[in-house]
Amino acid sequence: MKSLKKYLLSIVSFVFIGIVLSGCSFEPSSLGSGGTLLVVADEVDRPLIRQTIESKFGRIIDVPQPEPLFNLIWTDAADLEKHTHNPIFLLASSLDGTGSTAEFLKKMLNPEVEEGIKNGEFSVFRHYDPWARNQMLLVLAARDSRELAEYTDNWCDSLFNWAVEFEYKRLDKELLTGRKRKEITNYIDLPSEKSDKLQGFKLTLQIDYIETINSDSLKCIRFIRHFPDRWVTVAWDFLDEDSILTPDLIYQKRKSLGDYFLDPVLTYDDKWQSEEVVFNDKQGYLIRGLWATQGPTGGGPFFCYSFLEPSSRLYYIIDGAVFAPDREKMPYLWQLDVILHTFQLITNKE
Repeated sequence: MKSLKKYLLSIVSFVFIGIVLSGCSFEPSSLGSGGTLLVVADEVDRPLIRQTIESKFGRIIDVPQPEPLFNLIWTDAADLEKHTHNPIFLLASSLDGTGSTAEFLKKMLNPEVEEGIKNGEFSVFRHYDPWARNQMLLVLAARDSRELAEYTDNWCDSLFNWAVEFEYKRLDKELLTGRKRKEITNYIDLPSEKSDKLQGFKLTLQIDYIETINSDSLKCIRFIRHFPDRWVTVAWDFLDEDSILTPDLIYQKRKSLGDYFLDPVLTYDDKWQSEEVVFNDKQGYLIRGLWATQGPTGGGPFFCYSFLEPSSRLYYIIDGAVFAPDREKMPYLWQLDVILHTFQLITNKE
């Protein structure tokens, strides 16, 4: 376990030396469609950290063309002023460097924090809204290049998790605030012996999502938003007492629903993968795959979360899919991911 002494929640007394725009009484909001990370590092340091960062943040998703989970933009502090609208930054440098990023790091730290880095007490920092609203700066600081490579390996998982958590919150504010949002409530008929158990769910969508399926027999509710087309689907079913929830069961259920969509779709049996995840505090699975219409129209990526609610033996599939020809798909998948994470179980009819 990493020592708590090597973690500081925020940096005190940043000095931005000309990066912050002068004469403004407000900060603009950060800009980004979803899943962009600006990595600020001197060229001499990049070979030490690039493979670790790209393998974690730049993991390739087939949509069906390969796209990275985070779009990584590499720069250094000399060009930082051009990118102050970006939502998420990772600044990585050592104090003994001589490049623009190393110099910027030393100027932005107060003496107490700099001394803590030199003593090995501090290494990772988070700071919010440094140049714009809804923005996060992550800083990875070390005494020398060897230590910078070591810290990158040790902290990359945490940096990734903070970036994902922040991106969910940022996009939620951008997509689902005020009049942009609507809340869907759906109740599920349970057997009489389970009537006092969980009875339904809530989901928050953008206001222009349109309901296309709401079927008790299919145990499915589905919405679409156009231009480009995006779908949000929630499906549920009961799991026998002797059965367990598996990725294959989830995939087959999702596959079977495709026959009943407005434009029936199939999924590619050799183009899906699963991983164990925690979804809204529930242990479950994430499945990614590719769909296509059964006619000639087209196809695209889908992903879904699934988990079992033990008291009712209901399992849920919360699914997002995109049809966006000639466009990058990951920004839309990020938006759908934020919507899927608004899913909440409810216990009683209001």
